Amino acid sequence: MIEFSDEDLAELDEVACAAERINPALGAMEVENVRNQARAGAIAERVSRRQSASVRSQEMVYRSVAAELAGVTFTTDRSMQAQITQSMEWVECYPATLAAWEAGRITRGHATAVLRCGTVLPRDARAEFDAAAAELCVGQSVGRVKDRLDHLAQELHPRTLAERHKEARGERRVGSQPVGDGMSEVVARVPAILAAAIDDRLNEQASTIIDADPDGRTRDQIRADVFCDMLLTGSPLADPTIDGDGNGTLGMIRAKVQVVVPALTLLGRDDDPANDTTTVDLVGSAPIDPATARALAGAVATWERLVVHPVSGQVLCTDSYRRTASMARLLRARDRHCRFPGCRRPAIRCELDHTLDYALGGPTDIRNLCHLCQRHHSMKQFTSWGVRQLGDGILEWTSPTGRVYIDHPPAPLVRFMPSGGGAPPPDEGGGAPPPDPAPF
Repeated sequence: MIEFSDEDLAELDEVACAAERINPALGAMEVENVRNQARAGAIAERVSRRQSASVRSQEMVYRSVAAELAGVTFTTDRSMQAQITQSMEWVECYPATLAAWEAGRITRGHATAVLRCGTVLPRDARAEFDAAAAELCVGQSVGRVKDRLDHLAQELHPRTLAERHKEARGERRVGSQPVGDGMSEVVARVPAILAAAIDDRLNEQASTIIDADPDGRTRDQIRADVFCDMLLTGSPLADPTIDGDGNGTLGMIRAKVQVVVPALTLLGRDDDPANDTTTVDLVGSAPIDPATARALAGAVATWERLVVHPVSGQVLCTDSYRRTASMARLLRARDRHCRFPGCRRPAIRCELDHTLDYALGGPTDIRNLCHLCQRHHSMKQFTSWGVRQLGDGILEWTSPTGRVYIDHPPAPLVRFMPSGGGAPPPDEGGGAPPPDPAPF
């Protein structure tokens, strides 16, 4: 166990206190800069309206204003013009987010995530999104809140994800662009489920190569090499496990993608375009359309049933949790990612850790287990960071300086909106949870 001296802890506490003091002041200054850049954009708009109808003359106005600010901030006019455009969007469409940022309750990263997720919404729908998104970000790391913002935007969109996905698939394409020094970038626009599968398979193959033949290449370099091999030859030629004429270990690797599918979506009972309030979550990435989820479920011989509350989306059970494998499935569904505050590494890439060590009498029980990535598992084991379970999957982390951080299980991303006259959820009406849906 790594121990800090009292002097080290005292100085670390001073540094943490300074960070707590600096963050609100920094946020206020950043928002002041955003508002100032938005003023510059307003000037450009006003001057542009007095020019001729020529697109070129209007563009020159924006370039001129951007160059003025770029000169005093030691940046390029192209970069400044992009910053001005972004600042105007924040000021015009996201006042609640700016207010939270200015008060130091959220950071620039949160505000940028709100801006990015809100771009899918029509401008007249962004006010409601802004108010809810600002509150969602408070007390959460940027990585933890991104998927919740994505789902919030999907819920508030006047058109269903299924309708928009059908149109967006028509824009799939692959292109390349030179980046200098004899190198190019290959860019592909494909359905999210396929992108996640490609990324997962490249990770698995890179890990196998690193384990079998650590030849000095970085993971990114290996992923790029395998990517080229697979596209050009149909097989990973860099596979160090090839023995004979057939594929080695890399050729046998298949991508694994975790998808949470509500039962009613799988049965096709909630796909009415006029009342589609359900989204399906591609874990760790983005929402996918119900039709894709049903196709995935139908393409496998067996699949694991995850039963969720039809109103709140809270996980009720997954098969049976009497056996260790079933307990692991339940915990993956509950945690979805590493449970150290702010970490977003997917649960399928984490280790199941006994909160109270097994060697010290900790039981192998869902109330004493959670997912930790290797980095944070080691930190819990070898440093003064401590953790205990408060029940219902809630973790209380204590830092070496004594600061306490509460980490809740991820909020359900799949929610059903009750129809008129329906029974209230258990926490509001006091009734028992509804019975499990029939097996499917």
